[in-house]
Amino acid sequence: MTTQRPAGRARRTVSPRLVVALVVMVLALVFVLQNRGPVNVYLFTLTLSAPLWLLLVVMIAVGLLVGVVVTRRR
Repeated sequence: MTTQRPAGRARRTVSPRLVVALVVMVLALVFVLQNRGPVNVYLFTLTLSAPLWLLLVVMIAVGLLVGVVVTRRR
C-alpha cells in the first residue's frame, strides 16, 4: 500500500542552509543598523573617512563575492 500526497500544492521543505543564511543576513543587518557613526580607516598612507554602516555593507558585499567565487571554483 502506498501513500499519496493530496492533490494541490506540493510540499516544500526549507533547507537548514537557507535558514542559516537568513539568520546571518538578519544579524548582519542589525549589526549595520546599530553601527552608523563616522569612522576613519587607515590603509598604508590612505585615510578614508566614512560612515561605519557604509564600510560594513562594503565588507559584507566583498565577503559574499569571495564566497561566490570560491564556491564556483569547486
